[in-house]
Amino acid sequence: MTALAVVAQLPVLLVVGVMVALACACAACAAILDVDLRRLRPSRDRRISVLEREKDIAAGLGWPWQRWVVLRLAFVALGLLVAWITGVTLLWVIGPIAGAVGFRFALAGRAASRRLRMERAFLGQLRNLRDRMAVSNQSLDTALQELGRNPGPDLGFVLAPLARGGSTITNVVEMGVRARSPIVEQVAAVLIWARSRSSDFLIQTIDTVLIPVGEAQLAIQEEAMVTLAQQRAVTFAMSSLLVLMLAIALGVDTLRAYYQSFAGQVVLIVVAVLFTGLVIFLGLIVRPQTWTRWNLRRLAEEQERLGG
Repeated sequence: MTALAVVAQLPVLLVVGVMVALACACAACAAILDVDLRRLRPSRDRRISVLEREKDIAAGLGWPWQRWVVLRLAFVALGLLVAWITGVTLLWVIGPIAGAVGFRFALAGRAASRRLRMERAFLGQLRNLRDRMAVSNQSLDTALQELGRNPGPDLGFVLAPLARGGSTITNVVEMGVRARSPIVEQVAAVLIWARSRSSDFLIQTIDTVLIPVGEAQLAIQEEAMVTLAQQRAVTFAMSSLLVLMLAIALGVDTLRAYYQSFAGQVVLIVVAVLFTGLVIFLGLIVRPQTWTRWNLRRLAEEQERLGG
């Protein structure tokens, strides 16, 4: 029985050894990069809730919020199904968590990349708006409607409200809400505020503030994306190795019986804790920059109250 226990732990011990080696490498990187471990403390000024971040990822993928929720629940159910098939008690807890968190993590990189493309295209349309006002002498309302009718492939959903009739402020607010992007929200806030100013002032603001600041934000995000992509690649590699080893072990009756025992459950808990700690530590090396978010609906209400 002792020999069987040792053999059963071999796949897991291999994974643990790999994770320990990666943890040592991460510790060395943290020392070289002077990572501030105090960032583990939760921020007191959390302007974006967990639910709002979930909506940001769904918007980045171009998915309706309802589709995102349904798919998250489907992967939670898949985790429960794996636990039921294997008969490992601990997987009734780890399975749903892995399904929910893993699905989000797998698509977060794609959502960020797609949002960057959308923001880059949006800055191009912002230049187009500036040219329509400065060269073609179009009013702001007319220029925005023209942009809504010709949004381009990456901005169809975001700029669609601008093509509608009715209140321009309402349409601009809807554009910002759909985009869920700090750059788009910042431009929307300026457009709401500038409607009561002259066109020349808005053109100057676009040239001197919105486009330069937007380009700087994009450059910072693109630089961070390179490192974040490497972090995700390491995490995917560790996850794949862990899942493969666990699948091999659970595919053998004797090994599955061991992991259904108390000792096997302890081994799985140790592996899960080590893996979770390593993933969190990897995320501390480089974290996405947070930007100011705008409450566009409240801003629009204040502007209308002031007669803007």
